[in-house]
Amino acid sequence: MSETPANPVPLSAEEKRRLVGRIVAEVESALKARDFLRADVLCDKLVAVDPMALVEIIKVNGLIEEAKTAAFDRDHLAIWSKLYDNLSEEERNGLFYSMKKIVVPPKKLLFSHGTKSDRLFLIERGQVTIFFPKDGQNIILAQMGRGDILGGGAFITTSLCPVSAVTHTEVHLMCLEGDATRALDDKFPGLLDKLIGFCATNGRVDEIVRNQRMEKREFVRYLVEGVVAATVLTTEGQKTDAAFRGDLANISMAGACFAVRISKKATAQALLARHLHLSFACGAKDNPTSFKVIGRVVRVSSHLYDDYSVQVRFTRQLPEELIKKIARGEA
Repeated sequence: MSETPANPVPLSAEEKRRLVGRIVAEVESALKARDFLRADVLCDKLVAVDPMALVEIIKVNGLIEEAKTAAFDRDHLAIWSKLYDNLSEEERNGLFYSMKKIVVPPKKLLFSHGTKSDRLFLIERGQVTIFFPKDGQNIILAQMGRGDILGGGAFITTSLCPVSAVTHTEVHLMCLEGDATRALDDKFPGLLDKLIGFCATNGRVDEIVRNQRMEKREFVRYLVEGVVAATVLTTEGQKTDAAFRGDLANISMAGACFAVRISKKATAQALLARHLHLSFACGAKDNPTSFKVIGRVVRVSSHLYDDYSVQVRFTRQLPEELIKKIARGEA
């Protein structure tokens, strides 16, 4: 049986002073090497070692921000001035150093229609082709280049990719991934809202899709009253313990939309692309029409407070007679 380790002996005031001095020196060394990640880690360590070393903590934070600003890519700043002009210096540095610079060769997929992606791409050089797969063919919608945004829809609403994107030439990108986005949201409250606003105002993909009517509904959606009990399925199709209920908003032969209350945004986002076992009860409460079907979550939209709407696409179409029986009118 292992013994419980003894609690470490607290540092004396002199030991803390010396350790704080060493950490400050290591931060300065990391900044000279432009190792900003290490500098940030050391800054957190400094706070943990001695939260009352306010002079040193303020000094180190100032040195890090000054070094980051001095090393900022000016060409990148010029391309994305509309984004950065709305940010504070701390937000600007936080966003820039959270992104990765990547170079992608020609004919490489960045994302595919109908798949899940939580990455935002800022194109700095090169050409990207946007296309939509339909009836066995790839329909080219647009060419994107320097100053264009890809993947902004993932920030505005939680949904599957509406189109596919492939590099036409060698492409230089700045990429912000989902984990980095969540870390930014924790560290800089309000920054994510600014980023969402920028994507909504300056993103072109959603507008292109709407104008080309690539996502035209295959079947009419109808308003319907009822409730749905949803159980999340494993990749093997087995039921899990994760279950919730919602109020049905509309339905078609191919899918449905229902309202749910979810307390955590991360939980709502985790539903995207998952398969659900759905049990519907529609119509009169004393004599409802009940049926069951499997559906895949294709969009999760946030509303006020903890209210969300979940859109699902059924794995098999519902009979037209069933829809006519429960429908109240076109949505």
